[in-house]
Amino acid sequence: MLKGAPTPVRVAGEHLVGRKREQVLTNAGALDRDKQLAVVDRLSAIVAQAAADPSLVDRTWVLLTEAPDGGWGLAGHANTNEELVAAALTQIADLQAQKPDE
Repeated sequence: MLKGAPTPVRVAGEHLVGRKREQVLTNAGALDRDKQLAVVDRLSAIVAQAAADPSLVDRTWVLLTEAPDGGWGLAGHANTNEELVAAALTQIADLQAQKPDE
């Protein structure tokens, strides 16, 4: 989920005008190569769409970062990948249960 405006890119302390940087944090091993490519492609498109600037796709940098096993803290607990996935699945089920009947 995008929160606020994309982050401007800074390299060696210099602001690169017209470039945006987004970071995606996942649990270790969550994205195989095909998923990495898809996430970068889709997030770049979302950033450009949100800015109403199609050319921004080519100027968006997406950093894919993996949290190591045990390196993702939620509610005061450092979660293993297994715990993180279980927590996410529980939250998804809870949210789906809250949806009004269609």
